[in-house]
Amino acid sequence: MTLRVRTLIASGIALVALVIMGIVVFVQFALTAAVGIALHQELSPTADATASLTLAQANASGALSDYIMLTREASLTQYRESIGRATTLLDQIQGALPADKPTLLALLKNSRATQQAWVATDAAQVIALMEGGKRQRAMRATNTKEAWASYDAMTLASSKLNQAVNDERDSAASALDDVNTVLGVSLLLVGICIVVGLLIFVFGLQRWVLAPLRHLRQDLQQAARVAGHETPIEEVGPPELQDVAIDAELLRRGLVREIDEARAAREGLAQDAPLVAAMEAELTARSDVTVPGLAVSGTSQSAVGVMAGDWWDPILRPDGSLAIVVADVSGHGPEASVTAIRVRSILRAGLQSGLAPDQVIAMAATSGAQDAHFVTGIVLIADPVAGTIQWANAGHHPAIVVTHDKESFLCEPTGPLISSLGGEWSTRTAPFGSGDVLVAFTDGLVESRNADGDELESSMVSQFIRGLDAPVRENPEELISRLLAQVRHRAADWRRDDVTLVAAARPR
Repeated sequence: MTLRVRTLIASGIALVALVIMGIVVFVQFALTAAVGIALHQELSPTADATASLTLAQANASGALSDYIMLTREASLTQYRESIGRATTLLDQIQGALPADKPTLLALLKNSRATQQAWVATDAAQVIALMEGGKRQRAMRATNTKEAWASYDAMTLASSKLNQAVNDERDSAASALDDVNTVLGVSLLLVGICIVVGLLIFVFGLQRWVLAPLRHLRQDLQQAARVAGHETPIEEVGPPELQDVAIDAELLRRGLVREIDEARAAREGLAQDAPLVAAMEAELTARSDVTVPGLAVSGTSQSAVGVMAGDWWDPILRPDGSLAIVVADVSGHGPEASVTAIRVRSILRAGLQSGLAPDQVIAMAATSGAQDAHFVTGIVLIADPVAGTIQWANAGHHPAIVVTHDKESFLCEPTGPLISSLGGEWSTRTAPFGSGDVLVAFTDGLVESRNADGDELESSMVSQFIRGLDAPVRENPEELISRLLAQVRHRAADWRRDDVTLVAAARPR
């Protein structure tokens, strides 16, 4: 089963689970909303109305008593308004109660009947006596057992109606709580399903993707680090990763073939041309230089054979600073290498004695007054203690300095190239702070052309360096590897000239 199919299956299962969970949650929400609306629209207003009914009947009784005691017409008006409101409330309650509640309807009917009985037995009779001027008889009539019994029956019936409506509302609220409980359990189950699904997904991702990737990475690291690159890369995991492993294995085999061919060529060169081999060894020999606060790395690649006209040289100066020389002799082959070895030795000796960059370039030019070859070169001195960089540039491509905040400047030429024509050179100084990086190179890097015939410009190199993250910029070896890979990928004529590339950084 391919990784694509496995991903589609996992996505489909997740989609179905989400749809089911969504339907469950929606249905539960709908039920909850329906119960809540019914509770609000039917029971809550009815409960309020029954409570108001009891209060209105009590107000009517109190107003009637005031009318008898004080003979005030306002009390009579208040009685009539209260008993009228009670009657209106009874009508509202009857209209609000659903037809499927016979118990409530029976209590409502009883409440209406007892109110009418009290009005007929007590209120109407008392009002008639008061209007006839028989106040004493009215007082006796309102205090009879029959009058009190009818009033008690009315208030009891209203209280029972109110209690029954409240009980019904509490029952509906309890039903709502049950629905909420079901909803909570459903959500809990949904959450459990999500967690289980995530665990299954993580397990599948670990087993089908991450574990094979780790295995493939270990094989690649082993193949790259072990001398000879003989470690085979196994095919593991789903077909997609197996295809990657197959391609990597083919690449490894091709690399091993090229290494074997290069080794055979070097061995043949050492056997058949020992002088050339010795010159190449002399030109590439470098002392192990370490300067606190500086990290340096460089590489030289020959365009023709093993003899390159380019070189770079790190040199420790008496004051503890580091000098870096990058130079390029015109032409190729043994003659150019002889010139390179002589100029390299003069520059190294002068810098080790503490001379300034322009002075050592002048010495090299004087020594080559009869040379047929010319040399371009740049001498840089990085001083991490002073936080500066000095340079003298003899007609060479400008080195690029990128600061920690991704600003950049060029170490422009300060004099002509080194040749029999002589010349004058000067030394310039610029800040070189923590997090800054210096990149120097020969023309083989920037004169490579792409498929359209366009050369690589220094501005493009600077842009690439500034686009790297700080940890990569401050690691010269990684910076050089990435820059070379980018330029070689762009170039259509990579081996047209020797390439030397050096990077120095002040890691923070």
